[in-house]
Amino acid sequence: MKAVLKIRDKLKSESGSAIVEFVALAIPLFIPVFIYLNHFSGLSVNQEIARSMAREILRVYVISDGDSAARELSGRATQLLARQWKLTDSEVSTLRTQMDCTMFPCLSANGRIKLTITFTDEETGRSISSSAQEHLSPWIS
Repeated sequence: MKAVLKIRDKLKSESGSAIVEFVALAIPLFIPVFIYLNHFSGLSVNQEIARSMAREILRVYVISDGDSAARELSGRATQLLARQWKLTDSEVSTLRTQMDCTMFPCLSANGRIKLTITFTDEETGRSISSSAQEHLSPWIS
């Protein structure tokens, strides 16, 4: 009988109710925050991929022997980097590069080259874009 009274007193006690309220009320409120952070993380990864690709492709272009070789090598580098950083087939199909040069040909002394790369994120459908810029030495031939 005494054991039954102790159990009944424990059941009537409110100790631990704050934990139950937290689990029941607060945790479901965190679920949208976790979804948002997961979504933001995916976009951040693709933005970093675009930034790195633009920088590396432009480096390949700048160290090439001439404009025609530079265009060919940078095109190959684009495809290689897309596979290396595991862009999906749909992202690769939307991959575009745009080269803006202050002089013609682009690899001219004291020139500036800006490369912009864009692709569409497969999950969100958002356009991811990033640019890199190089200033060429006035002493190149």
